Amino acid sequence: MTLFLTYELKVAVLIAVFYIFWRLLVANETWHRLNRIVLLSTALASFVLPLCVITIHQTVEVMPPVADTLPLPTDETAMPIESAPIVANTETERPFNWLLPLTIIYIIGVVVVLSKILLSLWRLYRMRVESEVYPLSDGYLMAVCEKVGTPFSWWNTVFMNHNDYEKGVPALLTHELGHLRLHHSADVLLVELLTALQWFNPAMWMLRADLRTIHEYEADQQVISHGFNDIQYLQLLIRKAAGQSGYSLANGISNSALKKRVTMIMKPKSIHRQWLRYAYLLPIITISLAMSAKIQKEEVLKSGSEESAIRLVKKDGKDYYGVKAPAGAFFTWLVNGHLAERSMIKEDGNWNVLSLFSPTEYYISLNTKPISIYDIPYIPFNSIKEVKLIQDDYGRREIEFYTQHRTEFNRDTDYDYPADYKENIKAWIFFRAEEAATGRQMWGVEVTVVETGQKAKTNEEGWCELKVPLGTTVKASYPGYESETYQINHINGNEVQGWTFWMSKPGDKIYRNVSKQAEFIGDKERWIAKNIRLSKAAAGGKGVSGRVTVWLVVDEDGSVSGVRLKQGFNHWLNNEAIRLVSSMPRWKPALKDGKPVKSLTLTSVSFENVQDRVLIGTYIRDEKSMKYMNDVDVSIMSLDSVVLAKPMLQEVYVGSQMYRYVWDVPRRDRYIIKVSKQGYNTEYKTVSIKDNKSQNNADDIILRPKS
Repeated sequence: MTLFLTYELKVAVLIAVFYIFWRLLVANETWHRLNRIVLLSTALASFVLPLCVITIHQTVEVMPPVADTLPLPTDETAMPIESAPIVANTETERPFNWLLPLTIIYIIGVVVVLSKILLSLWRLYRMRVESEVYPLSDGYLMAVCEKVGTPFSWWNTVFMNHNDYEKGVPALLTHELGHLRLHHSADVLLVELLTALQWFNPAMWMLRADLRTIHEYEADQQVISHGFNDIQYLQLLIRKAAGQSGYSLANGISNSALKKRVTMIMKPKSIHRQWLRYAYLLPIITISLAMSAKIQKEEVLKSGSEESAIRLVKKDGKDYYGVKAPAGAFFTWLVNGHLAERSMIKEDGNWNVLSLFSPTEYYISLNTKPISIYDIPYIPFNSIKEVKLIQDDYGRREIEFYTQHRTEFNRDTDYDYPADYKENIKAWIFFRAEEAATGRQMWGVEVTVVETGQKAKTNEEGWCELKVPLGTTVKASYPGYESETYQINHINGNEVQGWTFWMSKPGDKIYRNVSKQAEFIGDKERWIAKNIRLSKAAAGGKGVSGRVTVWLVVDEDGSVSGVRLKQGFNHWLNNEAIRLVSSMPRWKPALKDGKPVKSLTLTSVSFENVQDRVLIGTYIRDEKSMKYMNDVDVSIMSLDSVVLAKPMLQEVYVGSQMYRYVWDVPRRDRYIIKVSKQGYNTEYKTVSIKDNKSQNNADDIILRPKS
């Protein structure tokens, strides 16, 4: 709300400046149509100009910080840099928050003015219903009613009392028809709505009154242009000048500006060179745009300095991690613990050009040590050997940078290939090992190139890497499982390639390569549509479509087992897809050599109308000191106690000692935030979010010390 109130103050200042110059320079000219257009345009421009922000990009050359320079490790045992110590909060007196009472007062004012507009519209409607209505020319209407004092008009109707209607005063009718032909009612309604938003601004009320006066000037001109005697018309105005009895939206003859109208009717027309006075608009608009312009500085290292792999980048007033990795480093992408991609970073390719990541969505670390957006060390660009992107369906998104290779096989060591294979084409190939029955990544599987003797063991993520010559055989072995082999009969030209070993236990062989794949019996999509079960939260929202791909094992008898995720969409849909496939009826089993066999099969489940993700935030404070806390254990859960995401801790303003915990989670109706800390009672808070909201900041959570 602070931003909106600030915006309203900027609008108020612009309206006042535009109006003052208009009043001083051109208000008394006889160009009524132009004055009307200028008043309306400047009122609208005052609401638009504060939203027009011109960004000027400025590049600043800087030297890399010496104190924070990262020493390159000489071997894999090099100690990582220790993170900066956390400075304890100091207690400060909290000033009174004026925002809430100001917001309430503003809203009350808007409601009062809008209520007055609605009341006036209702009274006009009731008067129209109670009147005798007669058609006029050009589609206009005449409403005759005893409640009408002085004739007035609104939208397409002229209101008169019986006495004036029977006398047939043509000048009065011409005046009111002038209001209708010039569409003054639309002007009035627009300005009334703008006044509701600027009810506190005296300039807006004066602009509103002057626009009504200009409307009368224009209607008077309509009467004079139709041949009525100006002296007789002025005498009629004096006799008929009266109020509108509370119909604030109506156009009619009024005594509030009668002297001005008489003066304007008798005044000679303004000369053409006085049009130059309207040039006052240009400097006001220019100064307004210049004051709202902002300079965005982009820091670049001075010529000859090696750029940093991670830096702070400001864009559109927000802070981002700017990351970039050198060509030749390796990129690993893990989704839900499974290896999704392993590739070499190429020149001017992904990760070799600067990419921006929001600190609310991504965690950044270097050699397993987290990096804060408020304290980014200088990291020599060419020191990066590997980048790892980790994603899961609980909102975790992490980018890990390493200054050494993370694979079991040392890429920097020259291997002396046997003479028969020294001249063969070679390629780096990563191998992953998974249990065929469950999809579990297998750690410690020995992968051997039979002909050359090269060996590597899979890491905790189930993969390893070897530079393999063409024409060799690669074998994977693990105690208690059958060995699996691959013939390297072709190399596809990629610098990094991969194969998966599907490991099975003896006597329980699960085939991947079969002569005929397993098939669902019947219409799979129809069966899924009939049996799908999604919660209300997952079924509504913005209509995002999703597809989930899963592996499953189809036994010799067609029964389904071993269902696991290959490529997901979000936590709800992944779980629902696994449930659906696990509950499927028997499939038609795969065939190998004409016989049914147990096989590993890939299938997918499509979903429609799925909600997106939302941001949930909260502040945590100590009951006694009321200080904001940044060292508590917090988690956000669904109503069935499933932990949805890890929080990111933000310092709201540097030096403010206000800390906010933020989660990026799948959209649900309600969430539970659990807060715990040694020496304090555990607190729970339920947070709900509306369907049309993308984020919600919960009230402060107060931690109470144990008694």
